[in-house]
Amino acid sequence: MPACSSSLIPRPLGQLADTAPTVPDDLPGLLTCLAQVPDPRRDQGRRHSLAFVLSLAACAVLAGAKSLAAIAEWAADAPPNVLARLGGPCREPDRGPVAPAEATVRRVLQRIDGDALDTAVGIAFPHAVQAVQIVRRRRIVTTGKVTLERIYGVTDLTAEQADATEIARRVRGHWGIENKIHHVRDTTYAEDASRVRTGTAPRAMASLRNLAIGALRLGNQTNIAAGLRHHTRDANRPLITLGIM
Repeated sequence: MPACSSSLIPRPLGQLADTAPTVPDDLPGLLTCLAQVPDPRRDQGRRHSLAFVLSLAACAVLAGAKSLAAIAEWAADAPPNVLARLGGPCREPDRGPVAPAEATVRRVLQRIDGDALDTAVGIAFPHAVQAVQIVRRRRIVTTGKVTLERIYGVTDLTAEQADATEIARRVRGHWGIENKIHHVRDTTYAEDASRVRTGTAPRAMASLRNLAIGALRLGNQTNIAAGLRHHTRDANRPLITLGIM
């Protein structure tokens, strides 16, 4: 059995407001946040922007995609209006935007800067005033191996209402929030059985799953599995939930 402990990084990841109350238009959108992530690919031969590929991956995971192949398949099936809204390139006017190939999806997610993606995901939630990063340390008693897991949370409390110490106190008093996220990723997304193991792809997928779960929770969705199925039935729904459409 793993032994678990958690700690809150003693500073907010991003302060999304200063003194005035925020409204949705004041907050950075997901596409804007993802555009700040460094692109690990060479400039030569690059056809799709990084924000486009990452936003497609985020939408696909919100629609239930569990693998890199499933993300590419969701992108290939996405209608032109969805691809265009996410910033897809239009090489031929009569064909509309073009989705990235599976090889492109793999290349991006296997090389992406995990810290930068985590930060982008952590500050992209709508209606958030502060975003915080929680580091979860798990030690396997039989082997002594220690793993680290980063989980993100958002709050509508300002820094004056809740500083890092106060947020840490609230988090420690609500272990169920973390347990819900870990349980959902292990069961609904079958994370423990995932075959995504190359490069930074496992961490990227964990970040995208956290984003999907957080977005559903903010939308008052209590049954995550049902929420994923709901988003699977209409390719526009992930964009709406993520504040892109």
